[in-house]
Amino acid sequence: MSKEITRREFIRNGLGAAAAIGAVSSLQGIPAMAAKPHRKPNIIFVFADQMRYEELGCGGNSIIRTPNMDKLASQGVHFTNAISGFPVCSPYRAMLLTGRYGQSNGVVSNGVLLPKTENTIAEELKRYGYTTGYVGKWHLDGPIQIRVPKWRRQGFDYWVSENCRHDYFDCPTWFSDGEKEGVLPGYQPVAQTDLAIRYIKEHKDNPFCLFLSWGPPHVPNVAPDEYINMYKPADIKQSPNVEGDYRGIIAKCYGQVTSIDDQVGRLMKTLDDAGIAEDTILVFSSDHGDMLMSHGQLQKQRPWEEAIHIPFILRYPRRVKPGRKTDVLLNSVDVMPTLLSLAGSPAPSNVEGTDLSAFALGKKGKEPKSVLLQDILPCGQAVQTGIAEWRGVRTKRYTYARWRDKGWVLYDNKENPHQLNNLIDKPEAKKLQDEMEAELQSWLKKTKDDFATAEVWKERVLNSHRA
Repeated sequence: MSKEITRREFIRNGLGAAAAIGAVSSLQGIPAMAAKPHRKPNIIFVFADQMRYEELGCGGNSIIRTPNMDKLASQGVHFTNAISGFPVCSPYRAMLLTGRYGQSNGVVSNGVLLPKTENTIAEELKRYGYTTGYVGKWHLDGPIQIRVPKWRRQGFDYWVSENCRHDYFDCPTWFSDGEKEGVLPGYQPVAQTDLAIRYIKEHKDNPFCLFLSWGPPHVPNVAPDEYINMYKPADIKQSPNVEGDYRGIIAKCYGQVTSIDDQVGRLMKTLDDAGIAEDTILVFSSDHGDMLMSHGQLQKQRPWEEAIHIPFILRYPRRVKPGRKTDVLLNSVDVMPTLLSLAGSPAPSNVEGTDLSAFALGKKGKEPKSVLLQDILPCGQAVQTGIAEWRGVRTKRYTYARWRDKGWVLYDNKENPHQLNNLIDKPEAKKLQDEMEAELQSWLKKTKDDFATAEVWKERVLNSHRA
């Protein structure tokens, strides 16, 4: 009767066989070549705040200068359909770190605490021997403040964060080194990148996970003069969906983007100089976009492309072939399981996002048909301009969103890329609208989203904090 071999025996026998082959090779005068073990990859996730996909040179913008982001795309894989499914700061960040939707992780609006019971990518990677660090905007610890206590840093050990401030020069922050408050001198993204570079150099010999969150190009639109004056308003091409002249604001925003592009270049050089670029998963992305007066709207919390379509570029030379694009739909909740998979670590069972690592690696996989769009508990500027709670879906071709009691927008993004022809409730689009509504209902059921009113969600949040 054959005996089933155990995994340990298989490994032991395999190593023994390899040793025997090496010995034979030596006897035959052939040098034995011991395979160099691949180390666990480092993970560096870098993201801007409020940067639109269209603000990438490699995304088709011929005016803006993003040579380092473009180079990163040429050396890795460019996800051209990355979507911020809950396009506002805190909910996106909670989805990014937990791989779970807002109604599951509890962060359904800005200024809401991420529950300590939620498991993050940092906590998961620490179980596999990673050191962890976070530099920059956090925005998951309630109202605006500087200090986030150690026990609420969700698995990140090295810590330089002000929770949420958009002061881009000489900005107060909190340092885990000595647990003290201090000031980041000069332009904030440069100072934050300095700290990230130091962290990389100090931890290059062992696998680490580092998140770096920059504030620009989020308002205020300020940066060093060399950037803020880099683009002339007269050279800016406004989208056809913008009424009025806002080229001056867009020009400053472009300058901010170029300022952080330079920091991307510094990070890439640091990895090269340290000799760890090959074994580092480096991602550049953004939490959401900015309407910048497209459709007469400002900022985020809208279902239009300017708010939801974001950059997502991933480089991992060890395994990802350079210079590829994929149009697979990637939502915010998909990032955690995808990165964990690339690092060889399984995602926790309660993660709701999809592992899309196959598409990063150039393999075939089951593609999501659509992604869920949400604004569960509108806040800030959205409330001030009359934006109520809404839900929607985005496919590769169509965008659909509605209020609780009626339709809002339906676009064919292939035929109408600037989303100027709203098909909602039009007789000729009834079949399409019914199909998109069915897709939305499928997502609501799958994610246990009851599409409750904002008032109901306010009470739920208050009750969760009381608990």
